Amino acid sequence: AAVDRLPVATRRRGLRSVRFAKRFLSFAGLPEETAFRRSYTLYDREELIGLLDPDLAPAVDDVLTEHADVYRDNALDDFVNRMCLTDARMFLPGLNLAYTDRSSMAASTEVRVPYVDVEVVRAAFAVPGARKIAGRQGKAVLKEAATTVLPREIVYRPKGLFSAPLRAWMSRDLAPLVREVVHDGLLVRSGFLRREALARMAAEDAAGQRDFSKHLWHVLTLEHWYRDATSKAGHDSPASTA
Repeated sequence: AAVDRLPVATRRRGLRSVRFAKRFLSFAGLPEETAFRRSYTLYDREELIGLLDPDLAPAVDDVLTEHADVYRDNALDDFVNRMCLTDARMFLPGLNLAYTDRSSMAASTEVRVPYVDVEVVRAAFAVPGARKIAGRQGKAVLKEAATTVLPREIVYRPKGLFSAPLRAWMSRDLAPLVREVVHDGLLVRSGFLRREALARMAAEDAAGQRDFSKHLWHVLTLEHWYRDATSKAGHDSPASTA
């Protein structure tokens, strides 16, 4: 496709619209469950298996099979609510709720996670998907309800971005660290990650051909988490923990 040939960044700035278009087209024509999973994950099966130790391929397939099973394990005929239910069963307990719980406990902070009361959840799933996503408007019924207590200009204002500037970090501030982890990181030397695949990913990101900034950020955090974890446990490498 013509979009595939477009750069995701120039020397001076990133091209967000191109990144979004490439991302959308990467899963738009896939079956429902696969498209949903790919819409919020960074890798397709081949990319992930190509990056990891070949012996981990069965584990990757197990995760994908579990997601497909959870997605289909219901009698819902509404695809929006099927996606919501899968999120409630996998994404929320596996990431958002667990992350909030661990982070708040680590900082001795008490928090209240919203919208997890069972009656609220039941009410939410009783709402048809067409009222949750109406055209290009997400959270439609929630926004509609909010207009009874808030001004419309507040309810329908554009969403504010609060994401970290990962592209700038990977290409400038943290570029030396990326190179070090790619070529001589603990995970690469152990064979857990494949150096050639990781180097190709870093090169394409640096050239502005594809946006791998989130992928590289994940690799950096995994690398440094593993270094810290293995050093505290008295191990020198992932191989010694097998």
